[in-house]
Amino acid sequence: MKFNRIILDKKVSQKLSILKGRTGLTPNILCRFGLVLSLKDPTLPDPNWYKQDGQELMRHVLLGDLDTILICLFKQRAYKDGFDLQNEKLLLELFRAHINRGADLLYNRVKKLEDFRNLVTY
Repeated sequence: MKFNRIILDKKVSQKLSILKGRTGLTPNILCRFGLVLSLKDPTLPDPNWYKQDGQELMRHVLLGDLDTILICLFKQRAYKDGFDLQNEKLLLELFRAHINRGADLLYNRVKKLEDFRNLVTY
């Protein structure tokens, strides 16, 4: 999947800023957790719900050393949902929607750093 940057929704960017204050974690780390939360949710996020008027994250910062793993998880979910993995534009919109929705989900579940422990279930 080819992209160099993602522009988040402004409201999601504000929530990430608040989450950073609560946890001390940077937006890129929070987005990684959020992406996994969103991929775990069985419903599809709607790309039209999220504008591109907020924080810009470069891919190497957003995904870091987990790039390959997170992109594989995303593509596996997209394939399972019936999306054409050759349609790069559609995949990027869906990926951006998962990142935004995931940050929203994280915002609602994490009030302090210790709350991350509750996100991990066996």
